[in-house]
Amino acid sequence: MTAILKKELRIYFSTFTGYLFIAFMLLCGGIFTSFVNLVYYSPNFEYAVRNMTFVLLIAVPLLTMRVFSEEKKQKTEQLLYMLPVSFSRIVMGKFLAIAIIMAIPVIIMAFYPVAFSFFGVVNFKTAYTTLLAFFLLECALCSIGMFASSLTENQLIAAVISFGITLIIYMIPDLSANTSSASSFAVKAFAVIIAVLCVIVFFISKKIKLSLALAVIAEAVLWAVYYFSPAVFAGSFGKFLDIFALFEKIGTFANGICDITIIIYYISITLLFLCFTVQSESKRRWR
Repeated sequence: MTAILKKELRIYFSTFTGYLFIAFMLLCGGIFTSFVNLVYYSPNFEYAVRNMTFVLLIAVPLLTMRVFSEEKKQKTEQLLYMLPVSFSRIVMGKFLAIAIIMAIPVIIMAFYPVAFSFFGVVNFKTAYTTLLAFFLLECALCSIGMFASSLTENQLIAAVISFGITLIIYMIPDLSANTSSASSFAVKAFAVIIAVLCVIVFFISKKIKLSLALAVIAEAVLWAVYYFSPAVFAGSFGKFLDIFALFEKIGTFANGICDITIIIYYISITLLFLCFTVQSESKRRWR
């Protein structure tokens, strides 16, 4: 895993991808800090961090699009398969390299509240817990980007998939607020989600019979529950969407509340998509 970590870091900094990401994040951090803290004379650095989450829509797909897709395109993935280590270690090595790159601008921005404290009262607890939540959000989104990269050998397609998923996650609060609370709408929406998940299962496993069987069983159970108890689905889809509002949850920290459950939630999402990535790549190893 250490060898993979060093190799990935060397690639990121030899191709200037790492430098560009760090520079881009610091530039955006400086812009948001200037508007929030300097123009409006506000000591609340956490508000600048919360507003900065928008830039992750662009930064994350560009950082993660080459992780596995480039290996497939250059046919160097065969070398990874020959390594005497489990693929979970390979995935973790690549993820840790990305995490280190993401941590650099976060560490640099951690000095901003200290500088602001010379000119006003700064709530360090709120500022640093929000910065921690921002880093964990980055990790969660990057694990999603890595999974998208494992699905294709085209970097552009990987970036588009990652951007699409991230954009949907970003828009979830608005989608949830404007979603119908009718049971009929909820059951249809869940039916579509089941179909999409089964398509993803097919892409990961390449087993069409398994995917179809899961789709038929899940859809049958869904419509059976709706037939016998439609009231269960009233307003359920909006609540379901709120579960995946990753960007919205950082607002809790910006409001001065350190919610441990959200930290666990970010870590769980990260581990979940890293597991998906391991499964996706492991299937390719044995094909």
